[in-house]
Amino acid sequence: MSRTIGVSLSVFLGIASSGMADASTFTVVPFEFDPDGTNLVAARWKTGLGCPSTGVVPAAPTTTPFSDPGCPTTDSADRGDQGLLLAKSGPSAIDASAGATILGVNGITLVEIGYDLRKPDALSDPRGSHCGTGSPGFSVVTQDGTTHALGCQSPPPIQTTAGSWIRLRWDPSAARPPITSPVKSIRIVMDEGPDAGPDNFGVAVLDNIDINGTLVGRGPAGPGEKDADEGHGGDQDHHFHFTNSTSRPETSDVSFEDRSQGIDIQSIGAARTISFSGSCVNFVEDAMLDGDPGYVLTFGACDLSALSTPLLPQIGSYSIVLSGAQGVLYQKSGSMTFGSIQIHQP
Repeated sequence: MSRTIGVSLSVFLGIASSGMADASTFTVVPFEFDPDGTNLVAARWKTGLGCPSTGVVPAAPTTTPFSDPGCPTTDSADRGDQGLLLAKSGPSAIDASAGATILGVNGITLVEIGYDLRKPDALSDPRGSHCGTGSPGFSVVTQDGTTHALGCQSPPPIQTTAGSWIRLRWDPSAARPPITSPVKSIRIVMDEGPDAGPDNFGVAVLDNIDINGTLVGRGPAGPGEKDADEGHGGDQDHHFHFTNSTSRPETSDVSFEDRSQGIDIQSIGAARTISFSGSCVNFVEDAMLDGDPGYVLTFGACDLSALSTPLLPQIGSYSIVLSGAQGVLYQKSGSMTFGSIQIHQP
């Protein structure tokens, strides 16, 4: 098994993939092409599925920061460690595919293209994500009407890193046929199923989609993400994670753990109410206590970072009240010693 670690793309492209370009230039939108309704393909961005870097690992005292060597640079705006899942669960011959359309590419001159793939060591390794002759591959249409193909293994990519992920890049001149005209559209297509080797898996996880050195490691913001509040952290004995959205209250969620008392609280379903006061948010949800439903929690969090000084550093504060048929069963409030709070008032 050969490895091509440390090869610089600038040798043949003349540019460096720093990952520091504005990822908002391009948007990677998943699609599922299934004209016969087979329900055998899936495509989506998912939090926690991407290549972890020090930029997205929570600074929790109980979690050692981790950065996979397969993604030395990443989309700095990806705060949720998102990854792009592409799957085909039936034979390759079925007329169905999973993929993603890359928006914002019309008119560009393509000089670099690629992605990070969740696969250990090398693209020829049968372990991990599918990497076949054609899938997952790029389909590039240029403004002269020509369609150009770049498959995972054909033409052979340049592999620049190894780890639990590998970084794959293609010279556009190696496409079939070579790309020499300005771009009209670009899609990523996964149309090979479990019958295709060398992995016979039919699933691929991608991250940091690279277009001319700009890395996109997250999906497009949905209606509930533009006004979403989120936070994680706590103190030595109390850890929490929350998200909420006034436009999509069904996406709101709270997890809270009191390690000193062995208490675990988890919200269920949509937020009943969401309210704001300055840099604080409060919301009410149905909840489970140690896995048992039938409770109501009131959770609040405040972003105090604007008040932080070198002599008095501040992150934020939290409060939680859990009630049941017998009244208040648990309540706690405190200042955060780690984590972050982000409040987006409507």
